Amino acid sequence: MAVILLRTVIFYIVLTAIMRLMGKRQIGEMQVSEFVTAFLISEMAALPITDIDIPLMHGFVAICTLGCLETLISFAVQKSVTVRKALTGEPVVLISDGKVIEKALSTARITLDEVFAQIRGAGYRNIGDVQYVILEQNGKMSVLPKAAFDELTPNDMGIGVENSGMTHPVIIDGKINNCFAETAKIPLKETEREARRCKAAIRDILYMTCDDLGNKVTVKKEKKR
Repeated sequence: MAVILLRTVIFYIVLTAIMRLMGKRQIGEMQVSEFVTAFLISEMAALPITDIDIPLMHGFVAICTLGCLETLISFAVQKSVTVRKALTGEPVVLISDGKVIEKALSTARITLDEVFAQIRGAGYRNIGDVQYVILEQNGKMSVLPKAAFDELTPNDMGIGVENSGMTHPVIIDGKINNCFAETAKIPLKETEREARRCKAAIRDILYMTCDDLGNKVTVKKEKKR
């Protein structure tokens, strides 16, 4: 039992490192090659964990080989259009100008029920409201409405709006997030000054955000009773 426990911990660390090396895609955003690699890695890890007669090194070699292979494939996909098309495919236009392209549906093996569900999910009542529906390489559908059914924006109304940019979480749960602090160009002294303004130490702040215009929002932690 102790051996299996130890093997599980070791493979957990190795798998976490390999998956971290492969990137941060979510399951729904994986390409086919990435999904196959993740599936094979999980299967190869299960065997040495449960069968103590299989040397750990055999599992390590197989898993590391797959991880390195996927990393090389990802690099090739970035650099070569031909490799990218072969491994990830191309977007498929399912609806154009409100008209269903039946051949594209057949090629992609997508039903009209699925297309209608995506259109409803995007907030449109019927196909006539939609300019394009595109099946992306990751299997998700992009729904692009016709101009008459698109959301009204300040730009459409001729209203000038100042761009506040991104909101940076500078402090989270009493700890400074150095990555976002650097992005927001907020030095440590300014962070401490903002904390003092709220009559709190940095460790007592639940979160502090700052947008690109310098507008800050600071919320203190609730006092424990």
